[in-house]
Amino acid sequence: MLIQIAWRNIWRNKTRSFVVISSIIIGLWAGVFMLAFSWGMYKNNIDDTVFKQLSHIQIHHPLFKEETDSKYSIPNTDQILQKLRLNKDIASVSSRIISSGMITSPTTASGVKIYGINPVEEEKQIGLNEHVRQGAYFKSAKQNEILIGEKLAKKLKIKLKSKVVLTFTNIENEIVSGAFRVGGLYRSKNISLDEVNVYVKQNYLKDLLELDNSNSNEIAILLKNEEQMEVVKAYSINLVPNGKVEDWKELSPELGMVIESFNLYTYIITGIILLALTFGIVNTMLMSVLERVRELGMLMAIGLNKRKIFIMIMLETLYLTLIGCPIGLLVGWLTNNFLGEHGINISMFSEGLASYGFSSVIYPALDYEKYVIVAVMCFFTAILAAIYPAYKALQLNPSEAIRKI
Repeated sequence: MLIQIAWRNIWRNKTRSFVVISSIIIGLWAGVFMLAFSWGMYKNNIDDTVFKQLSHIQIHHPLFKEETDSKYSIPNTDQILQKLRLNKDIASVSSRIISSGMITSPTTASGVKIYGINPVEEEKQIGLNEHVRQGAYFKSAKQNEILIGEKLAKKLKIKLKSKVVLTFTNIENEIVSGAFRVGGLYRSKNISLDEVNVYVKQNYLKDLLELDNSNSNEIAILLKNEEQMEVVKAYSINLVPNGKVEDWKELSPELGMVIESFNLYTYIITGIILLALTFGIVNTMLMSVLERVRELGMLMAIGLNKRKIFIMIMLETLYLTLIGCPIGLLVGWLTNNFLGEHGINISMFSEGLASYGFSSVIYPALDYEKYVIVAVMCFFTAILAAIYPAYKALQLNPSEAIRKI
């Protein structure tokens, strides 16, 4: 009986009930969309960092990351690469020579990080060829070809086919220089890195560094499935026992923290939205109780005990929430699915976002687990919001309430 009474009560004032239900729908939709947009932005950044910069796993000499010196290299790289390529869990693998130095143009100079790469291997690894905006991706047979970022080219006041000089120290700590011709200009999604990273052919850089042809400073591994990362990492440690094997979470701890903190972020954002909804529900239900003072007094007078009055008010609040919550989550899910496929173009902010490694097109995404968390929090919010109006109803004196005008 209480269930039927509570259901009928919420439709006695349809306008008010629809306002509460609509506020719940809009609030949950906004919360779910905000979470999906944020995670889509971070996920895009994480994927770009993993697939376009770091790869899933990197192998270095134990001292290389501390000293950033090219003399700390991994021996017998070719043999290691061959064995890694035989692993069915690995999508691609490449070796790199890395050195820090200065790039000098006829007008100015700038500090850079020099990557000696195998152009064919890196097409599968970081897809650098996809970001070339001018010129070509190491199509020339010349060994002294260099690929630099558009932002760095602007800073150096140079253009395609301009001549630049790289200056750095070799493995004997002697200063060496090499003349290079700009063969291509690239622009990635992380403009800040474009200004400091330059790419040259590996063999030519090895000769300048006087590094053994079988050695390299870095081996990058891209996986078919990230779930196999620990397995491949253990395999790599056995393969290179004297090397330092790190996954992308160790190489970029800030990205790992983003994933770990997103669950907390989910609770905070959802909590703020539900807190605002709580005040709206409390206010509406309190008005409903105060409008029915005489009615509630009569129900108490004819024998409806306080426990049943309390349950009735709680049920009314739960009904409003149980109507609004599924609809809000459904609308949010449909919105996220649609925008997850088509993306949200925020190109007006693209330059500022690109400096932090974010793409100009965001694809909202949210795990089903997060929808469950939001639904559970919404349910408990409804219970908490109903307590105060129900408590006020219990404070009514039947004899006084009946005479209330």
